[in-house]
Amino acid sequence: MISRRARLVSFVVVAGAALVAAGCSRSVEGEAIASEAPTEPASTTVTSSAPPTTTTTTAAPKPVDPDDYAATSEGVYYFASPGGQFGCAILVHTAPLTGCQGTMPASAPRVPGSGAPDVLVPANALMLEGDGPGEWVSIGDIAFTDFGGAPKTLPHGSTLTVDPFTCTVDEKTGVTCETDAHGFTVSATGGEVW
Repeated sequence: MISRRARLVSFVVVAGAALVAAGCSRSVEGEAIASEAPTEPASTTVTSSAPPTTTTTTAAPKPVDPDDYAATSEGVYYFASPGGQFGCAILVHTAPLTGCQGTMPASAPRVPGSGAPDVLVPANALMLEGDGPGEWVSIGDIAFTDFGGAPKTLPHGSTLTVDPFTCTVDEKTGVTCETDAHGFTVSATGGEVW
């Protein structure tokens, strides 16, 4: 793709050549005779310092059936990330809440401890309430893992939606749970909340 600057340079070169040709022209009477020597078209070399761009197309996440992840309690859904690093839940049986816990990345912030709010400890979970931003937290108990056994794995490229939450697992970015306005993402290498 030719950049805007390259097109401008090309235009200026062609326009300048046309002006020079027009200034050097004169009227000549007689018959036009074709030249024996072939003429070569003028060429313009344009260089660009812009790096090449690469477009990656990622398939849209595939929705899964929430019933496949439902616990025995109404409004409770559990899943694990591939590899089992994170246990996650969507809880809509009371105030809507979703979260993941497990081995958090080394970059996870220090947050008030669950039993000692005056002491900062490494976050061991992320959570998102239905009407607020995502947050790094320290929880003392297992809150987002199924006590009834190993939760079903939500495969890469899949999305579990239980209103108001959508949780997606992506091979590159990890687990993302969000509402229309807020959410969190966590992987082995990092995380963010919004």
